[in-house]
Amino acid sequence: MTPAWIIMIAVTVLCLLYVFRTILRQRQDDPKDDAGQSFLKIRQQEVDEELASGRLTAHEAAQLQQDVISEAEYIQEHGVLALNRKVHWARVLLAAMVAIIVVGAFTLYERLGFAPDVRFTQKMLDQSANDEDISTFLNYRVERYDRAEDWYYLASEQVLAQDYPAAIASYRMVLQKLDEASADRINVQVELAQAMFYANHNTVSQPMREVVAEVLVSAPNNVKALGLQGIIDFDGGHYRDAILTWQKAIQLGTDRQERFDLLSGIAAARKQGGITEEQVPALISHRLQLKLDVVQGAVSPEDVYLVYARAQDQAMPVAIQRISAQEFDAPLVLTNIDNLMPGKTLADVPSVDIVVKRASKSAQDLSQGEIVGQLLSVPSRSDKIFKVKVSL
Repeated sequence: MTPAWIIMIAVTVLCLLYVFRTILRQRQDDPKDDAGQSFLKIRQQEVDEELASGRLTAHEAAQLQQDVISEAEYIQEHGVLALNRKVHWARVLLAAMVAIIVVGAFTLYERLGFAPDVRFTQKMLDQSANDEDISTFLNYRVERYDRAEDWYYLASEQVLAQDYPAAIASYRMVLQKLDEASADRINVQVELAQAMFYANHNTVSQPMREVVAEVLVSAPNNVKALGLQGIIDFDGGHYRDAILTWQKAIQLGTDRQERFDLLSGIAAARKQGGITEEQVPALISHRLQLKLDVVQGAVSPEDVYLVYARAQDQAMPVAIQRISAQEFDAPLVLTNIDNLMPGKTLADVPSVDIVVKRASKSAQDLSQGEIVGQLLSVPSRSDKIFKVKVSL
């Protein structure tokens, strides 16, 4: 495409140079350029003859001479160019060149992809883009650039569309194009394994086992890979291994919904395999279920919240979680594995005070935020859901 741009620029420059050169030549060569001088000579001769015959006085002759010079200068300056009469084919050629340049520019604009990008961006700004628009644009980007990130976006969209076989193929293309040392390979492999699981009707397949095993060799503490390994163990009837793997994932993970899913899986593994807490001790022995109830003000998306349980005899929380404004309305569970630092946990104290702090997302130290809710003397182990009133 670059040579085409260069050719069009060169043609444009040549056209302009030709026009200016022609105009200058016409001004120099056109006989009408001498019309002023001819008129001046004739009129001067006539005035001289009138003066010699006595029909004009010397003063009148001098005045007429000045008028003649003025008229000659006017004719010289305003002579009509002959360009329009003498360069007809040149004008036709220039018009054709301009048309080629304009059409070529629009064609290149389309071929280089600016038009699809602009149209799709406008649809996104107007919030009028549908699933078909997004899919078409992502496929176009893959065809045009063939980069790892373009294949990844396409794979993610295919997962959302539940087109798992296509997503698997796209994830494999991402891995082919990613550098072997790329830090993104692990996440792509995990998403590939998830797509394989869904594509196989939520059952384990041999390719999925191989991908998960490869991930855990490189990243043994990857939470999502551990979750998938637990599924593999459960599918193979290794319920004790599944429980231990999921417990490790819970300890390493921070996602609340992910924790609930893993706890459900552990409960199912215990039931399916008949595994008691004596055989595999429960990871969570104490839990507090909380519901934050806003009684004044409104939750701001620019804020984050720390919810923690604190024993009366120590300042350090025995359990703490950070939640965003989007998670504010969801049920919250504090457990004995939510301690911030080694030391006492929820299992080591009989009761706690619940504290809710609000801070800005950009704050350097969230613990210095404003206390917006408290609930005192709550038992550290209970099946009851405690409401914490919050004033914002």
